[in-house]
Amino acid sequence: MKKLIVIFLLIPFGLSAQIKFIKSWNDAIDQSRMTGKLIFLNGYAEWCEPCKEMEEYTFTDLEVANFFNKNFINVQLDMEDYPGVELAEDYTVGVFPSFLFINGNSEVVHRGCGGMDANQFLALAEEALTDSLTLMSMEKRYDDGDRSTDFMLDYLELLEDACLDAERFAAGYLKTVELKDMTLDTPWEVLAAYQWDIYSREFQYLLKNRKRFEDSLGQRVVNAKLYDTYLSQYQEIFEAEELHDFGMRALLHSFKDVTFTGSDTLRLMMNLHYAEFKENWSDYADYAVELVGMTELQDPEELNELAWKFYLFVNNKNQLEIASTWAQQAVDQQPEPSMIDTYASLQFKLGNTKKAVELEKRALELAQELYEDTTHYEHQLKKFEGK
Repeated sequence: MKKLIVIFLLIPFGLSAQIKFIKSWNDAIDQSRMTGKLIFLNGYAEWCEPCKEMEEYTFTDLEVANFFNKNFINVQLDMEDYPGVELAEDYTVGVFPSFLFINGNSEVVHRGCGGMDANQFLALAEEALTDSLTLMSMEKRYDDGDRSTDFMLDYLELLEDACLDAERFAAGYLKTVELKDMTLDTPWEVLAAYQWDIYSREFQYLLKNRKRFEDSLGQRVVNAKLYDTYLSQYQEIFEAEELHDFGMRALLHSFKDVTFTGSDTLRLMMNLHYAEFKENWSDYADYAVELVGMTELQDPEELNELAWKFYLFVNNKNQLEIASTWAQQAVDQQPEPSMIDTYASLQFKLGNTKKAVELEKRALELAQELYEDTTHYEHQLKKFEGK
């Protein structure tokens, strides 16, 4: 028995360790100057869940801990508390967690951000120790005049991975390019991947000189850029809380005379959203019917959402009957309680009370079987039964 206990005690209980962090930023700078090692700064915030996951899982990985303890001077700071808040401003830290690799001169050599597993984190550390791969070396190449396509795209990707504003950097680069050169490889690749402002001089130039771009790059490539850019602008406005009304009106105005493959569908999507935003349900219904017909929409959840809004807000019988076919199609594909409820509700609104009751009973029974909250279905059933 004693031998077994000794053997057990000699076997590591799990292969975990911990990155050893020092507490003083000034001490870290001093040690870096003396040893030549880079500082690894783990910038976190107390409320940040990915930060906690990194500390619990990635920082305790044996390979990670050994590598960082051997190669770096490790510091972790709350970037919303002193001195972290000052360093966050100095080093443009606005995302947590942020991982900065800093030399003894207080210069950022490399950086990354966001939750990572052990392999991703080790890859980031290896980059920080490889001069040719660091953000600092890429910045120097750019300052020295490198504008090759591969380099520019790699640099922009590195900025994205570091949670820096790659689009702003790309916009700055594009301003240095003469408009007549926008069809050249590097400017076009940067424009295609990072410029999403429909009011930018580059995009406006593309619109006015579209044939030249198509002759040089191909119609399909140019069409994709037009579609993606307008879609991106629409999504940005859709998600914005301020100036939403102005933004949608401006976008629709700028888009009214532009045509490309997919533009009609995109324009209908925008008009549908704007009609909903303005609670103009008559226009909303017209746009929805046209959009579903044009796209031959099949997705049951999207059909159900449209049909439910018709039940709530639309009174035109012909349009309600069309919406009822959408609801039936959704039920046929995905017979869930909510889908059946939408179909039942439209049948009730169309005056088909008996069918509405039958459908709602089915929705209620299914909700009970699935242990869902049945309050809504019970309410609708009473309404249909006239109780």
